[in-house]
Amino acid sequence: MPLEFAELYRVEKLEWRGETSEIWRARDANDTLVAIKRLRLDKARNRAALRSLRREATMALELDHPNVVRVLDFVPGQPSPAMVMEFFPGKNLKLRLLDRRGDRLLRTRLKDIVLQMAEALRYVHSQGIIHLDIKPENFLLSEDGQVKLTDFALARRLPSWWARLAPGLRRIAGTRSYIAPETLRRRHPDLRTDIYSFGVTLFELLTRRPPFISQDRDEVLRMHLRHPPPWPLTFNKNLTQAMNQLVLAMLEKDPGRRPQTMDDVAARLRRVTIFEKPPAEEPAEERTR
Repeated sequence: MPLEFAELYRVEKLEWRGETSEIWRARDANDTLVAIKRLRLDKARNRAALRSLRREATMALELDHPNVVRVLDFVPGQPSPAMVMEFFPGKNLKLRLLDRRGDRLLRTRLKDIVLQMAEALRYVHSQGIIHLDIKPENFLLSEDGQVKLTDFALARRLPSWWARLAPGLRRIAGTRSYIAPETLRRRHPDLRTDIYSFGVTLFELLTRRPPFISQDRDEVLRMHLRHPPPWPLTFNKNLTQAMNQLVLAMLEKDPGRRPQTMDDVAARLRRVTIFEKPPAEEPAEERTR
């Protein structure tokens, strides 16, 4: 860790390592747990990665919402700068979905979880920021049921009207299983781009699979562009028609046919009943043991 960290933070444990960055658990001078995100040392001279981390910190430092992971500081140290965040003790939703026993909170508190997710994204949009990487991995859920949105590495500010007239994107950014069709067409993103990815995320929460699956990674992209999504009801017969139709509306290929704002999505989620019958408290196999 850089010298600045040694003076300000006591690093304890590596919590996560990705392709370009890693997150360490640490304590500050008041013995408060924090999380420190920095570039991996082998990526410390990667200019694009450095710009991304600085941009993420700059935007995230402006955000203050109970459903968004708080960024506390940015330390421009050597050999790698780092972002200091609140330490939030939660697993991401992808890991919870992969639990073969079924996750208790996702069974019993799904409506509340989904509403918190929507509120997080609604707040981010209200600040003029497009997240651009909405997916289950970027929503953390604690054992007491609190949700926090994280990872603003791809986020950008909502472009002005004149910027939207400029040539399209040179680089496609996002995660294949959740990427919006307009991004693949290299069009400038807007708030509806996140709404599409949020629809894919809800589809997966409700059915335990994304709408488009293929062994061919490029085929997944073609499916986002051209294939109509399957009905969530196909994979979860307990969903209401209203919930089924809301998810499908968010997955429209044409952004103009989707809900236009997260205000609209959140309001519809508050009104909708997700399940025809309340899910069991425990899976049947656990109750019979």
